[in-house]
Amino acid sequence: MTKALYKTTSMFESLVKRDWIKLIIWVFGMLAFAASGAGKMEVASSPATASTLYAMFVQNPAMVALFGPTLIKNAAHYTIGPIYGQTMTLITAITFAIISIIYVINRTRKEEDDGIAELFRSFPIGKLANTTAVVIELVLLHIVMTLVLAFSIQAQNVTGLNDLGSNLLFASTTSAQGFMWGMIALCLAQIFPESGSAKGATFGLLGLLYIVRMGTDVSHSHLGWLNPLSWSYLASPYALGHENWLGVLLSLVFAVIVLAAAYLLEIKRDVNAGYLPESGGSIHAKAFLLSLPGLLLTLQRKMIIGWFLAVFVLGLVYGSMFSQMSRFINSNATIRAIFIGSATAHQAIVGNFMVTLFSILSIMVAAFAVILLTQMTAEERKNRQEQLYALPISRIKLYLTYIITTIFASAIAQFLAILGIYLEQLGNKNALTFSQVLEPGTIWIVAIIFVISLLSLLVSFVPRLTGIIWGYIGFLLFMSYLGHILALPGWLQKLSIYNYIPKLPIEKMDWTTVSIILVLSVAMMIIALVAYRRRDLING
Repeated sequence: MTKALYKTTSMFESLVKRDWIKLIIWVFGMLAFAASGAGKMEVASSPATASTLYAMFVQNPAMVALFGPTLIKNAAHYTIGPIYGQTMTLITAITFAIISIIYVINRTRKEEDDGIAELFRSFPIGKLANTTAVVIELVLLHIVMTLVLAFSIQAQNVTGLNDLGSNLLFASTTSAQGFMWGMIALCLAQIFPESGSAKGATFGLLGLLYIVRMGTDVSHSHLGWLNPLSWSYLASPYALGHENWLGVLLSLVFAVIVLAAAYLLEIKRDVNAGYLPESGGSIHAKAFLLSLPGLLLTLQRKMIIGWFLAVFVLGLVYGSMFSQMSRFINSNATIRAIFIGSATAHQAIVGNFMVTLFSILSIMVAAFAVILLTQMTAEERKNRQEQLYALPISRIKLYLTYIITTIFASAIAQFLAILGIYLEQLGNKNALTFSQVLEPGTIWIVAIIFVISLLSLLVSFVPRLTGIIWGYIGFLLFMSYLGHILALPGWLQKLSIYNYIPKLPIEKMDWTTVSIILVLSVAMMIIALVAYRRRDLING
């Protein structure tokens, strides 16, 4: 084992030199995401507002499935702290987890795929040196993030969020989740034959556990202790009298166990090899591969099919909440008192739920679109685009093929999510018609196209910085998730394209705004096309 760890310190120093800017951006980005809303939670300080939010987020099964449960059972005790803890813990933990997964696989298995690991191994460096350096960096990063996040919330001195112990618990549980999922990604990276499948499997597991916890949180929240993802919010930060550090401990212990398994798997495998065999290809290429769209779709087919299946299943899960929503409205006196008549209450609450639901689903689809389009620059870095340009294929054709493929795949993914919601809620007493689900769901495709156009500009002008788009995706998620609760400045809300999308069915359709967004998106794509034709290909 000593030989396997030889030169770990040198690898760690090299890693920090390569990533220090990225790490700083990571810390400040996560800080902006998780702590920026703390000072705005005072909007919920009035008893009347807190009582309404209690009914919406604690007694409403649909909201519990989205945000997770809370142990607060008295509306009078549902103050700023518990509100912040319930609405922010799960989404922050998932955000930390996603970034950790991407970083760990990119710095381990992806470097094997790119031949970087093999170059390192040509020097007297231990087999586990690079992996251990990544683990050490991840540990130190999450320790720093825990302290910075806790003290940044503490420094805002918001009543209900000014207990240092609670702030440390919130920061610790979310950071522990980030580290744990990084180790899960590291373990799966040893099993699968290449980085793409390892990343897909890890995200698939994260999505599966998210869906599982949606079911247990609504009916049997105690079963959440069997779900590693649920350990984040089961710590109950800010729920004074109910706070529990067991979730943090379980996350860290599980992370260490998975890390040990990853070490055992890596030490026994060859570079660029996995424990699962690569699927064999056909001896002769099919006619579908002779076209550029066919080639691109074939290369990404597993990832595309996986995303299609994931959003459809998630649509089914969310669709099942409509019946629970109806029972909640009919049995809740507080909600009926807020609105004039239960029919109005049902229409208003279901409408608002649909807006939140479809906006979050569309952000997931936008992330799918980003992954698809960024393959354009990924192929450039691996010098594979040059092989295509050796054929009679123009840059215009390649660019348009990627853009059109991404837009169509995104539209299909959004439609599958809508279809899942519609099919699952068909048996309800107040079931929505297909048009009632289709229109509010498809309008968000306009926002997805806008995100694709922004990414096209990055691909054409600064291809090495396409990762910036993930920061905007995170911003959109934050605004859609909590933007309606926090009293955020108007200028900040205007930075979100989702702020301009008509909120069907609670708002009327605004064709002027939608047309402007589409025209602007097309204009940005044309500018990006011109720039892409003129720029040099990136190498490495």
